[in-house]
Order: sequence, then structure tokens, then C-alpha cells
Amino acid sequence: MSSNITRIEKESALGRRYHIYVDGEFALSIHEDVLVKFRLHKGMDVGEADCQHWLLAEEQNRARQIAFKYIGYRPRTVYQVHQHLLEKGFSLEHIQVTTEELVQQGYLNDGQYAMAWVEERQRLKGLGSTRLRQELKQKGVADHWIDKALSYIEQDEERQLAMTLAERRYSRIQDDLWSKVERKLGQYLMRRGFSADIVYPILKHFRSIHRHEKGDRL
Repeated sequence: MSSNITRIEKESALGRRYHIYVDGEFALSIHEDVLVKFRLHKGMDVGEADCQHWLLAEEQNRARQIAFKYIGYRPRTVYQVHQHLLEKGFSLEHIQVTTEELVQQGYLNDGQYAMAWVEERQRLKGLGSTRLRQELKQKGVADHWIDKALSYIEQDEERQLAMTLAERRYSRIQDDLWSKVERKLGQYLMRRGFSADIVYPILKHFRSIHRHEKGDRL
């Protein structure tokens, strides 16, 4: 004797979840998306594997909903979404399906993420290419996307940014001996992600200024 759906009951008036009853017994609770996807309705025949199939689809849908909520706060990388779902206890299969779907639909785009990250962090935080590369790698962005995003940074503009930051910092430490100034200024610029090719000429510039203004206090 075959089983069939005897009742479909909405969990709450404003919710999107439904209780499914098979042969008069509660069988499972599913999201509206799963209900619509499988066209579940009262009187529908239910095979032995159907409920398990619906539960897997429910889990996949739950992963999708959690991912959407996560990227709703601010843009994320594929790696960040992957790790978030992993922490929530989802299987690698469900995670892969979810991230691939979000990429295909344009909700995840590591290339655009890298471009926006570089522009914003350089403009608001005054960070150099080295630091920006490190940050993007920590977020799981592939090297080719990082390279492309950083390629839009003009070297002259980055040097000028580093010089502007160095001038501000130098004004606060200029009364120290040059050995201390050099260490503090160099470490400061390196922490902000500027390369040695940018930092060393700036230190040479301020060494000359310091010698001229402070005499022998090197």
C-alpha cells in the first residue's frame, strides 16, 4: 500500500515553513522553496526515498538561506562564504553547490570584491600594495584577481601616498635621534604595506631633512 501526503500545514502565519504529514503522521518540516520546487501537494504519492530526498533539498536550501544572510551584511569572498557554512556544520557537497550557485548568479564575485577592497582600503586607510595583497590572500582571493586589482594602482600615486603619510609621522617624531626616527618611520611604512622600493627612498629623503634641521643628531 502506497503512502501519500495527507496534510500540509503552514508553521506560522508570517513564516515560510511548512509541516508535511504522510498517512496522517508528521513526516518533516520544509521551507516554502522546497515545497514549490517539488510541487508537494495533498494527496501526492510518497515513495520510500522521497522524504529523504526532500530533507537533503531542505538542507541545501538552508545552506543557501544562511549564505544569503551572510552576504547581505556586506560583500564576501567565495572562501569566506565557504568557511562560514563550514562553521555552521554543512557538508562540503552542500557548500560547493551553494557557492557555485551564488557565483553563477553574480552574488559572489571575487574579482569585483578585490577591486572594491583595494580602492576602499587605499582611500580610507592609506594602505600600500603589499598590505592589500596580504589582506586579500587572507580572505581567500586567488592571486590572479589580486594581481588584476593591484594593477590599477599607479606607482607614482602610491609613492605620493607613502610620502604624505611619512610627512605626518615624521612631524611627530622629528625630535628623536635619527636612528630612532629611521626605525619608527620605516616600520610604520612597512606595516602599512609599502614596499622597500618605496620606503627606502623616503627614508633617504627624511634623513637629509633631519640632518639639515637637527645637525649631527643622527
